[in-house]
Amino acid sequence: MIARLYGPAVRSLLVLLPLLTSTAGQGQAGNFAAPEAPATQSGYGDDLLPRDEKDRATLLRTIAFDATVYGMAAYLHYEQLHRQVFDRSSDNYTGFNRFAHDRNLAGPDYATFKVPNTDTLYSTAWIDLSKGPVEIDIPATPLKYFTLNIFDIFGNPSNLSNRTIGFKGGRFLLVPRDWSGTPPEGVRVYRANTTQLWILMRAFAQSDSDVRIARAFQDAVRVIAPEGQGTAHGHGAPPPPAPGAIGYLRALDYVLRANGWQTGEEALVARFRPLGIMGDKPFDPDALSPVARAAVEIGYADALAMLTRAKSQLGEPTGTGWMKVNKGVYGFNYVRRSVINIAGLGANVREENASYTSFVDGKGAALDGASSRYMLRLQTPPPVNSFWSVTLYDAKTFALYPNPLNRYLVSDRTKGLKVQKDRSIDIRIQHEAPAGGNWLPAPAGPFFVVIRAYGPKPEMLDGQWLPPAISEEQDTR
Repeated sequence: MIARLYGPAVRSLLVLLPLLTSTAGQGQAGNFAAPEAPATQSGYGDDLLPRDEKDRATLLRTIAFDATVYGMAAYLHYEQLHRQVFDRSSDNYTGFNRFAHDRNLAGPDYATFKVPNTDTLYSTAWIDLSKGPVEIDIPATPLKYFTLNIFDIFGNPSNLSNRTIGFKGGRFLLVPRDWSGTPPEGVRVYRANTTQLWILMRAFAQSDSDVRIARAFQDAVRVIAPEGQGTAHGHGAPPPPAPGAIGYLRALDYVLRANGWQTGEEALVARFRPLGIMGDKPFDPDALSPVARAAVEIGYADALAMLTRAKSQLGEPTGTGWMKVNKGVYGFNYVRRSVINIAGLGANVREENASYTSFVDGKGAALDGASSRYMLRLQTPPPVNSFWSVTLYDAKTFALYPNPLNRYLVSDRTKGLKVQKDRSIDIRIQHEAPAGGNWLPAPAGPFFVVIRAYGPKPEMLDGQWLPPAISEEQDTR
């Protein structure tokens, strides 16, 4: 009847119906969209890359550039993970789910990561959720400040700290993002974004008494993992970190297989497949032709050079030479994420620790202790609930500068801190000792300065308080 009413058009449709039905199993029932793209490398076929060798090299160079910008933070965290979890010859080897504790404040020889603070004792642990949840027990403490700063493998931070949970501590269950179980009574759930997590614990320490309390706190924090877990891995042998594009791509491939990626990044990560990332087998550099391999190396080197050059422009300029660093909030801004982690791992959110960085004086000239002496006058000290510090680093090494006083910062806790009658604080930053005042020793060469404000008050977070310019002192000798 329908065919008689609507004629040839319907007859043609009736002929096509069996063909349409035969393809229905390739998609969801009732879905007339095209089937999903193949989920494996082989499914894409040879048309994934241009056949023209020059075009192919151009595309691979571009993809390698993008993959380097995207994953550099993950690679740098993986270096730390491999050293602590897989390299049994490492000084701080622990395996998964165990803390390595630094019992003293960081100094110039601190090697775990760059730009460390010297306000707190550090402890580090890598957590593996591949076999299920891991419990973290935090004791009550009289410490002035603490945080278990938890990072996913890409460097996105969160905190179990006195700011977020108070000084009474508690029990917390770190769970994979797809976990649907029930926690034990009295245990709060922390849902992780990746399977492998880095915990960077900071415990306030300044005086000998502070150090004793901080060490006791380190020992009292407990990690309770599923039985038998600790060193296992299920994504092939974790490759040792190595310089160059090949070492980088091996590590990135492992990280993505073990951890996945952020929601919304599926298309971006799929774009890396021509490099051999997330293929049917782990990354194999021998699958790249010599021309392709050269193109990949160039793309990697170009990206790394760009990210390295951007280190000195971290954050938003304040107009006085300081940069307000928007740490820990990345989203899909991979350049910011990579640059901050190249400058130094462990960047926390501003609500926990607001910081400012300056490589220049108030006139925009590079800070250099070989040619100049400087003054930082804090007319109003940083407004904080916990404490603040002004720390100096060698601009060549990003390490603390060794000096005869073993003084790497000036803070509200510095012994003998001189405060003016108007409550302002003058900090003299120079290579040779001044006649008096608060001296922050500088190298005879380039350096930079970081202000850290732990527990920043609202006037700091909303920009009412900003650090004044570092001024060059006129030579009156």
